[in-house]
Amino acid sequence: MADNRPKKSRKRRHRSPDIPAKRRQTDPPQASQSRHQPYIPPNELLGCLGLFLHQRCSKLSPSTIWPIRWLRNIDTHLLVTGYQSKNFLSSGSVVFLYMLCRDLISPEIDSMEELQASLLTCYYITYCYIGIELGYPPKPFLKGGSRTAFWERCISYTQIMSSKMMKINNDRQFYREVLAELKAMGR
Repeated sequence: MADNRPKKSRKRRHRSPDIPAKRRQTDPPQASQSRHQPYIPPNELLGCLGLFLHQRCSKLSPSTIWPIRWLRNIDTHLLVTGYQSKNFLSSGSVVFLYMLCRDLISPEIDSMEELQASLLTCYYITYCYIGIELGYPPKPFLKGGSRTAFWERCISYTQIMSSKMMKINNDRQFYREVLAELKAMGR
């Protein structure tokens, strides 16, 4: 006996050829638009961070290059010694670092050593918070100060910034605001 009924097509039908049906059902349009962040090279953001520190510490008028060199030297040291397999300085880590520096580095800093100590403490916290290792050696982050002072700064800074550290990790809008503020430094 032959079946004369027309065969049903198993082909999926999409309302939009660009978006698969499953994704269209789970992602509302505004959510998919908010996920896309413009890519800004880390070097550009580091330059903006250098300008921020130059403006913030106007008593010292540090070169915009020195703070970036301090950060890159540590990044390179941790690469060479095997604590990481790739550069840590990415756009996301620079935005996180800027958020810490913005709230923790005082315009009243009197010396380059104090600026370096504060910046490198913020950098250590950034590594510990978003880095891939469970722990990083504090030695590269210690410059001209005691271990006790370094750890006291780490604890103090973390207590001050813990809510914002969680917020930037969980709130895309907050991340975008901090990124926009950092980019504005370069204009």
